[in-house]
Amino acid sequence: MKRRTYARRNGLRKLVVGSSAALVLAMSAGVAQAAEETQFYSNTSLGSPSYPTYYGVGDTEFADDVPFSGSHLISSFTFGYQSPEPVHATFRFYGVDSATGLPGEQVAQIERDFPAVSEATPTVTLSEAEQFWWTAGPNLYPGEFNGSVPTGAWYSIQFSVADGGFPDARFRLAKGTSSTGMLNVETGSFVTLTDTNGSSPTSMYLQVRDVGSTGEVQPALINLIASPATVKAGNSLGNTAKLLPVLSSDALAGGTTVTLSSSNPRVASVPSQTVIPAGASNVTVNVTTARRVRTTETVTFTATANGTSVSTQLTVTP
Repeated sequence: MKRRTYARRNGLRKLVVGSSAALVLAMSAGVAQAAEETQFYSNTSLGSPSYPTYYGVGDTEFADDVPFSGSHLISSFTFGYQSPEPVHATFRFYGVDSATGLPGEQVAQIERDFPAVSEATPTVTLSEAEQFWWTAGPNLYPGEFNGSVPTGAWYSIQFSVADGGFPDARFRLAKGTSSTGMLNVETGSFVTLTDTNGSSPTSMYLQVRDVGSTGEVQPALINLIASPATVKAGNSLGNTAKLLPVLSSDALAGGTTVTLSSSNPRVASVPSQTVIPAGASNVTVNVTTARRVRTTETVTFTATANGTSVSTQLTVTP
C-alpha cells in the first residue's frame, strides 16, 4: 500500500560566540497535574454554509496544525468522515520542526478500519500500548499567527482501501481556529481547500482527549537584558560585555524559539532567531556593533517568544 510521509528532525540553531554585548533571555513556567481523562483540544465548529462539510484527499496526505501547550498522553480522539465503501484510515501525529514550524518527527501512527457510511464521527480509543505522549513544539506554522498561536503539533488523515488504492472517502472539515489552509505533507506547501458545499473551512474536525497530562505550560518570556548597557563600537578586545543571567524555569522539550530584532542593525545587530534549549532558562546571543560610529547611538532590541515581547536598549559610543 502506498504511504507518503514527511518528517524532519527538530534542530537547534547554533549560537554565535565571542560577543561584545549579551542578551539574556529568561523563561518561566508552571506545572499542574491531571488525574483523569480530559478533552484538551476540540476543533468541532462546523464549516459553512451547512452541516456536514467534507473534503476528499485521495492519495495526498494533508495535515492540520493543532495549537496547544504542554505534554499530553493521548488516550482517544474523534474525527469525522464519509465513504461510499469500507476504508482503512491512517492517522499520523507529528511534532514541530523548530526551524521551519512544519511537521517534525512523527510521534505516532494509528490505523483503523471503518465501514461505508454517509456521515459519521467515530471515536478512536487507544489501547494502553498505542497511547503516546504528544508534546507541543515551538514556532508552530511560523509567520501565520504573529505569535498568537506559538506552540502545538501536527495531525493528518489518509484513507485507503483493501486493494491498496484510494477511495472517494472524505474527512470532515470545521471552521477552524488557526490556519488559513491545509498542509500538503509531501510538498510542504499550504493549500486552501474547497469542500463539498463550495466553501473553504480551514481545519479538520477533531477532538482529542488525554490521560496523565503533565499540564505543563509553555514558558513565557519575562526579561531581556543587555550587559553592559553601554559599549564602544567595534567589538574590540577588552570591550566584551559580561552575561547577566536571570534564572527562572526551564524551557520544555524541543526548546523555545525566540525571534530577535534590532531598531538599528547598522549600528548593532543580532541573529533574527535563536533557541533556548530544553532544560535551560536563558541563552546568550551575540551583539555585533559597527566598526565606528560618529556619535553615540542608542539601539533597542526586541525579543518575542510564545506571544510575549520584551525590549531593552544598548548604547553604542564612538
